[in-house]
Amino acid sequence: MDFRRETWAHHAMAAVGGFFGVYALLARGGTFGSSETSNLIYLVVAGLDGTWGPALVRIGATACYTAGIVFAVLWRRYGRGLHLRVWAILMDFAACLLLARIPAETDPILSLYPMFFVTAVQWVAYTRAAGYNCATIFSTNNLRQFTEGMTEYICTRDSDQLRRVKFFGGTLACFHLGVAWGWWCTGQWGIPGIYGCLPLLVIPLPGVTARERAPLQ
Repeated sequence: MDFRRETWAHHAMAAVGGFFGVYALLARGGTFGSSETSNLIYLVVAGLDGTWGPALVRIGATACYTAGIVFAVLWRRYGRGLHLRVWAILMDFAACLLLARIPAETDPILSLYPMFFVTAVQWVAYTRAAGYNCATIFSTNNLRQFTEGMTEYICTRDSDQLRRVKFFGGTLACFHLGVAWGWWCTGQWGIPGIYGCLPLLVIPLPGVTARERAPLQ
């Protein structure tokens, strides 16, 4: 894949990741539905407290997330027809439609099961671009890469470090543009505000062709 086209698709999907992240935090009880770190911590806490109902709900969330990863890896390796990156976009689209219809009174973790699944698929599908490993569904490592690259560039004036800074800086910028748009949509419409993500899912399509193969690592 051409690096410019690949980078376009990756940055566009980072905007989707930012939208999903802020929607989950604002509309679903402060739960981050794109990562398992906090969910696993609370799962351990629920187990230690003996609150088995919440523990089972969080086990289900973990199962959704791991199932998304398993699906993505198997499709990337054995699937035929549509490329995994196209599948990830279609699955995100379907998840938006489903999330908009889950009532606000539903348990926040349970309500985000579709997001746990599809963001895991997105993570595998859009795990690498322009020669860099880079997630589109959360920002911590991207911030580290940007900061490390900027520091190295200031010290060495190495053009490779500048390229790294531009790539990860672009990813961070797009992610947080998605956050800003998601904040506005959620503030305006609440639970149905997830529909605001649908136009974002059109943007990466020019950077993805239907039958391309994603790298296996």
